[in-house]
Amino acid sequence: MNSKLKRAAVGGVSIASLMLAGAAPAAPGTLAGSTINNTASVGYSIGGVAQPTVNSTTASFVVDRKVNVTVAEVGGTATFTSYGQKDQVTTFTVTNNTNSVQDFRLFGVDSVLGTTTTLNHTDSTGVTNIRVFVDSNGNGQYDAGVDTATYIDELAPDQTKTVFIVADLPASGPAGGVAGVILTAVTASGGASGTLGADVTASLVDDVNAVDTVFGDAAGWADAYRDARHSAQDEYDVYGTSALAVKTATLISDPLNGLVAPKAIPGAVMEYCIAVKNIGVQAITGVTVTDNIPANTTYVPGSTHVGGTVLLGVCQGDGVGAADGSVYNGTAVTATIPTIAPNDVVTARFRVTIN
Repeated sequence: MNSKLKRAAVGGVSIASLMLAGAAPAAPGTLAGSTINNTASVGYSIGGVAQPTVNSTTASFVVDRKVNVTVAEVGGTATFTSYGQKDQVTTFTVTNNTNSVQDFRLFGVDSVLGTTTTLNHTDSTGVTNIRVFVDSNGNGQYDAGVDTATYIDELAPDQTKTVFIVADLPASGPAGGVAGVILTAVTASGGASGTLGADVTASLVDDVNAVDTVFGDAAGWADAYRDARHSAQDEYDVYGTSALAVKTATLISDPLNGLVAPKAIPGAVMEYCIAVKNIGVQAITGVTVTDNIPANTTYVPGSTHVGGTVLLGVCQGDGVGAADGSVYNGTAVTATIPTIAPNDVVTARFRVTIN
């Protein structure tokens, strides 16, 4: 609906006279329902003699409601996750730019496969069990069992609420999958705390004595211009394989040549190195490397070392020597690496003797 001009009769005094008398239009931030009153004064003379000033009747009108809401994605980055994860969270804000207290109905949907996301990625997978919750304690973090409200209740003008989309990732999907989600806030009537009001509707008739409703919102990610709603998109980026393991075998010595150009003959010592690289974007933790002792070899007691690195493809450093009993059970070596940062490589090494 177009903006409306309020008109009122003022005892024979024109609107132009009122403007000359200093009457001002309502400021953009004036609360809907406020009454604007104005009275003009008319001075005149008769036969050159000034007469008493005459006051006009009072012109009044009620400030209308300009509906405007903004939804925004928080952080400018994706939520990183992996397939099969439940209750994964993306975060948005909803701001009431309306000049009155409003409720907001909220809903989240999955983006269309193949479309480009707000972060310029291609949507290649989906999410399920989409839920929307309002941040109840204002900490900006989703608290399961605490943040349970599914709509925004009685949000004052110029105030913002944090809103979460919570969803489940499928058990599997394409490597490096991207799942876009869209949050939409629909403006609803306020005034009844604890109850979601009905969606607002635009006024078709101008009534100077009532609060008319005009839609003034911008177009969002998945909604139109001036439709009393707004939307924004966020995404889940799904890890592919985040750990890469490379195993090498290096001859250390043999009983005839010692350390100089050893050969793989009986009695020779061979060192196995398992280099684990984190090729993901977040740290991986609790890494466990298990390696069965090959047939025709015997484990060298006390030879397991964890925490070394790799330089030019060669294992470097002893790392931390692990006690025999904690890593070798008679048939296999088990080494535990507490954490590996993104793009880092950590090794586990042990030695065997050729039977």
